[in-house]
Amino acid sequence: MSLTDQIIWTVSTALATVAVLQILHILWLGLTISKTRMSRHPNKPIMPTTPHDGGRPANQPDDASSTPNDNIVGKMVILRGITNPSEIPLPSDEFGIGRFYSPESTILVALDERSISRRHAIFVGDTPTREYYLTDTHSSYGTHIQIGNRFEPLTPGKGQRIYNEDVVQFGNLVTVRFILPCQTRPSGSKMY
Repeated sequence: MSLTDQIIWTVSTALATVAVLQILHILWLGLTISKTRMSRHPNKPIMPTTPHDGGRPANQPDDASSTPNDNIVGKMVILRGITNPSEIPLPSDEFGIGRFYSPESTILVALDERSISRRHAIFVGDTPTREYYLTDTHSSYGTHIQIGNRFEPLTPGKGQRIYNEDVVQFGNLVTVRFILPCQTRPSGSKMY
C-alpha cells in the first residue's frame, strides 16, 4: 500500500468514525429532549382523579352547626364543554384555572377547551368563614355566573363571591357547577 493510499484510508476511517459518533449523539439528544418535552407538556391535563370528601357523610347537611373540615375544599362538576373528567376536585383554597395545567403558574385546574385562556380565572376560598371568590383574569372569552335564568359576566380583575351549587361558564363552552362547603346563593340575591 502506498503512502497516498494509507493517508486516504486513515482520513476516510476518521471521517466515518466522526459521522457515526455524530449520529449517535443526535439520536441520544432526540430521546432525552422528547422525554423532557413530554413531562412539561402532557397530552391531557394532570389533575387529581378522585375528589376528597374529608370523611363527611354525603347525607350530612351543610349548615352552620356542621363542623368545617379543613381538608374539604369542594369540587367542580362538569355540566358541558369537556367530557373527561366529569368532576374535578378543587386542589386547595387558592389556585388558578386555565387551559393547561401549570403548577409553576399556579394553574392547578386545567380545562382544555379553545375558548379557555392560559390563565383564565383565580379561585380563592376562606375555609374558616366559608366564603369563596372567583376572579376573571381578563380572559379572552370571559367568565360568567348564572344568576336566576341568565349568565352574568364577572368583572375582570374583581373577585365575585360564589356559593354552593353556583353554575359558572368559563369561555364559550365549559359550564361547571361548584360544590362548596358553604350555603347556597340566597334567592333573589344579585351578584354585585
